[in-house]
Amino acid sequence: MKLNAICMVKNEGDVIAETLLNAIAFCHRIYVFDNGSTDGTWETILELAQQHEQIEIAAHSDEVFKNQLRNRVYNMFHHKYTDDDWWYILDADEMLTEDPKPLLSEADRKGYDMLRVWQAQFYFTDKDMAGYEQEDKSLPVTERRRHYRINWREPRFFKNKQNQQWSENISGRLPPFCKRFYYKAPICRHYAQRTPEQIKARNQIRINNPFSFFHLKNGKADNWLKQADDMFVYNNDGKFQFPVADRVKYFASEFRYWCQWRVKNVVNLVHKALSFATPQPR
Repeated sequence: MKLNAICMVKNEGDVIAETLLNAIAFCHRIYVFDNGSTDGTWETILELAQQHEQIEIAAHSDEVFKNQLRNRVYNMFHHKYTDDDWWYILDADEMLTEDPKPLLSEADRKGYDMLRVWQAQFYFTDKDMAGYEQEDKSLPVTERRRHYRINWREPRFFKNKQNQQWSENISGRLPPFCKRFYYKAPICRHYAQRTPEQIKARNQIRINNPFSFFHLKNGKADNWLKQADDMFVYNNDGKFQFPVADRVKYFASEFRYWCQWRVKNVVNLVHKALSFATPQPR
């Protein structure tokens, strides 16, 4: 079994090297699509690609980001691999804590073709802000940001289909030809909040994106500073705290979202049915 990654990246220069070096430990290939970086990210990727054969440049474009760009990368390379191989949606600020291949093999043996990850969200906190001016900014991001909470889960892995394209008209995180999620999920360290400057720039890029990140367009992007006392502290030892209460809170939130989505779909169907039933004026 080979595991290949698709990595979309834009202006993640302070963390992209850590991300890619983490991933090459277990990926056969990492196909990188630079989405118009202007902060040195592109130059770092080129340098790493020369040093590590696992890193391959898929594209370099200033197109506005949308999920379908990942579909394009898959379509460029999936024919090189068999139906026994897997793909990993690698975000440019995320790092797994362990090799996922044993878990993928287990899922495969039981007839599953998709896997999620639990995200340990690392936050910039009030304590980080208090010491930010004196912080040694030459240290890796993973040594400077230690406060986290596991509060989200996202699809990340899916099986390759050698003869199956992934239509660029579909915006889902994983392709529709995969059907079954395995219930187990590894933990992924997510470093979306690294410095005040990076957080503001990241949020602005997403607010200006017409295709995605709609949850940031209602003012929530301004409320990013977290309280350290509400977080756990990671000691770079692969051990995380994930209380039952946090799991219950997550699944309750997911169920509430599912209910809202279902109600919205029903309302839309009713509106369509009524529009067809209503005589149109001549």
